[in-house]
Amino acid sequence: MGKEPVHLPEPDERQAYRVLDFALRAGEVLLSGGAAASDVMAMTIAIAKACGLPHVVSEVTFTSITLSYVRAPDVAPVTSVRLVEQRTPDYTRVTEIHNLVDDLVNRRVAPTEAMERLDAIRRRRHPYRRWVVTGFRAVLATAIAVLMGGGVLVAVIAFCTTVVVDRATGALTARDLPDFYANTVGAAIATAVAVLVLVAGLGVRPSLIVASGIVLLLPGITLVGAVQDAINGFLLTASARAFEVFVLTAGIVTGVAAILSLAARLGVALVVNQAPTSGWGDVPVQLLAATLAAAAAAGANYAPRRTLPAAGAAGALGWGAFRGLGELGIDPALATGAAAVMVGAGSYVFSHRQKASPLIYVAAGIIPLLPGLTIYRGMLLLAEGNTAMGLVLLSQATTIGLALAAGVILGEFVARPSSARAVDRRARAGRRTRSPR
Repeated sequence: MGKEPVHLPEPDERQAYRVLDFALRAGEVLLSGGAAASDVMAMTIAIAKACGLPHVVSEVTFTSITLSYVRAPDVAPVTSVRLVEQRTPDYTRVTEIHNLVDDLVNRRVAPTEAMERLDAIRRRRHPYRRWVVTGFRAVLATAIAVLMGGGVLVAVIAFCTTVVVDRATGALTARDLPDFYANTVGAAIATAVAVLVLVAGLGVRPSLIVASGIVLLLPGITLVGAVQDAINGFLLTASARAFEVFVLTAGIVTGVAAILSLAARLGVALVVNQAPTSGWGDVPVQLLAATLAAAAAAGANYAPRRTLPAAGAAGALGWGAFRGLGELGIDPALATGAAAVMVGAGSYVFSHRQKASPLIYVAAGIIPLLPGLTIYRGMLLLAEGNTAMGLVLLSQATTIGLALAAGVILGEFVARPSSARAVDRRARAGRRTRSPR
């Protein structure tokens, strides 16, 4: 007779569900806050293991997180799923979750205390008032306008336009209007301002007004996130993010095209698809603009106050490296990738010293390098019927996004100690594990 199967000790299912729910709620904060799918997977597995569930499989998609505790080969697993319906970047909460997981894994807090801390984190309000966030976004648009070669007048118009666009789109999204329509309205407002500036004869390039006005709506970071997820093996999430880039950009193009059509009927010839100038004549001013853009972007995503100077330094580091390599005649995509490597390495150092999420410094550091305007121009040319040039620009944007994502990942890998890389390898292996070893 064959031997009877050996049943391993099974934990109480209610306790297992409680731990999985704890990990899922923490993962929800991370995923909705802008963390990469690979980070969410590693964090949820680490939480479950620290709470006594050693064999947990994690699956992260664009809208859900699934955790399954495999108890034994001949026992049904305990599985729990959580949907992520809202995405509101809050880097302060992401940082607090990172610190919570670090304390839990290193046994500085007990699981019950960690669960109470998570509840407090989820209940806590955003660190900045809404009008402060609007100010951050206006400063970001102003800095980007300077980076594109705009003068004082363009910077002032960009600041005022962004305030109007942000308040209008914020009011629409607060009423649960999809982002596609909010982007359409925001782009229409920015283009209408460009029409008024052209009619007033202020001597300003309309393309700069439109580009600086829609900078908040451009999905450049989403494109980089899609490429990053694809590199890390999360193809389903990467595909969803890539399609989101298409939809959001289509909303922007719709708003711009509507105002262009109206302006043409009124006899106003408005061209908004010119490439922005490099604006590298005054290097100190451009470095200051890159610093302000990165710091403002971090603040607009509710980063902790103590991290804003370092976030600005990350932006200056990335743009300065890109600027220097460009002067040497390096290909723009290669220069972007090399600059992203430095941003990735510097972001890990900043996060280690300030006990904050690397996401803060990565997202801020690549702001001056994002291909958002290239995506916009490519989509606009497609809408105008110039398919060949539109596809060329979209392929350039994808190449830049690939260089940014690959460079950031490589930079973090180089800067991260070998022990931390081993933990990440075990987490990725846990994702592929379907039964206990």
